[in-house]
Amino acid sequence: MYTINRLIADNAGLVVALDWVYSNADGSISAQHRLSAPEEGSTLLPFEDVTEEVALGWLTAQLANTTEEFDAAIAKRKAEQEYADQLAAYTVSSEGAPVPYSEPVDESAS
Repeated sequence: MYTINRLIADNAGLVVALDWVYSNADGSISAQHRLSAPEEGSTLLPFEDVTEEVALGWLTAQLANTTEEFDAAIAKRKAEQEYADQLAAYTVSSEGAPVPYSEPVDESAS
């Protein structure tokens, strides 16, 4: 699902970019999309008439990526995070097997 967070307009009140978010059950991807120039002879909407529905139409028509690509990127990022979250640090010991690493306590801060 796409949402528009912000419209970016120039001094003439023309929308030139969109801050957007694509979300699914596993996460989200966000970016700013610079809109391509309108086609010759097309009519621009007054700024106050640019609804989220209109902006979403522009965005989905112009984005180079598909929702399937975004879903795959979110799934990959989720899998990478889940892998990173399960990693554990150990301290090598000359006295035996490695032991779980723990942050040193700064007793001077008390």
